[in-house]
Amino acid sequence: MQAAAQMSVITRQSEAEHDVLSKVIVVEHDPQILAEIKSFFEECNLVGYRANPENASTVIGTNIDLGAIFLAEADSEGRDCFDLVNAIHIVRPDLPIFLRLLPDRAPEDLPPEVAKCLAGVFAYGDYTQAKELIETYLFSRHYPTEFVSEMKAMSLAALRASFKEMQVEAEQPYIVKDKLIYGELFSLIPLESNWCRGYMTIQTEEEKVMEMIHAKKSSVNTPEPNFVHVNAVLGELSNMIWGSFKSRYGIKDHQDTLGQVRVEIPIIVNHLRKYISFGTDDPQLCFKYKVSDPEGKLASSFVYQKFVFSLDWAPEKYAESNQSVNELVSSGELELF
Repeated sequence: MQAAAQMSVITRQSEAEHDVLSKVIVVEHDPQILAEIKSFFEECNLVGYRANPENASTVIGTNIDLGAIFLAEADSEGRDCFDLVNAIHIVRPDLPIFLRLLPDRAPEDLPPEVAKCLAGVFAYGDYTQAKELIETYLFSRHYPTEFVSEMKAMSLAALRASFKEMQVEAEQPYIVKDKLIYGELFSLIPLESNWCRGYMTIQTEEEKVMEMIHAKKSSVNTPEPNFVHVNAVLGELSNMIWGSFKSRYGIKDHQDTLGQVRVEIPIIVNHLRKYISFGTDDPQLCFKYKVSDPEGKLASSFVYQKFVFSLDWAPEKYAESNQSVNELVSSGELELF
């Protein structure tokens, strides 16, 4: 995204294609700490972007796919970062802020109005505390590698069917804590199986989809496209992914669900702030896809896909389900094709 150009990446991405990462902003001046953080982030599957204190709140306000913020308590001149903490919390109250304390400082030394804006603190050089914060706020939910791989494959197939003769590439999947909406187009569809229940969202820009319809490179063929046709493309894309999900993970025994009291959580949308809340702070699984024209005639577009399993999540049942399928294949009752 455009704001990312104002930051420098301080870590490499994980080499495993389906490892789930999380993108974080770092405001840090100490060279030794930066070197330690780089190694620490690689170990924890974090991709760090370094920002300057002067533009940090602006950069953070314009990036939608972030997991957390890491701040040093003071800058190279010894000035505290308390105003920056407050500014970030106002702009992005959904993002956890982790503060690195100065040597010989304790959490109780912080002003109360600053402490209430923080998700947690860690001592100078103590990455055990930092790791606990990451596991609590970012990786508290485990997404099985097989599930991540399968959802990516299903989604890529649907995207390539929706955007004909276009090249579709997927970035490495990652975890987000924010609740911002990208672009003007937003689809929401429920997902449900024996081991999970929640929603999938697809987010993108209307103008870019319109351009592909005009160029006859979408699933909709019309001489005079308008926003209704754009909506149709997004609706069809969402339905194709939903259909693949239902075919692969759908509830096998309908009797299991009869008579059960189903939990529901209100979904809140603030159009002015492009913000959506599913009633939970659980980390969301996110995929970002780049749709580009091999001929170079159309500008590239991006599609964001988020999975929010806010109503039920039991990955251990997913593992049992996968094991059952493997056993049926081994016994010859199912055949791969």
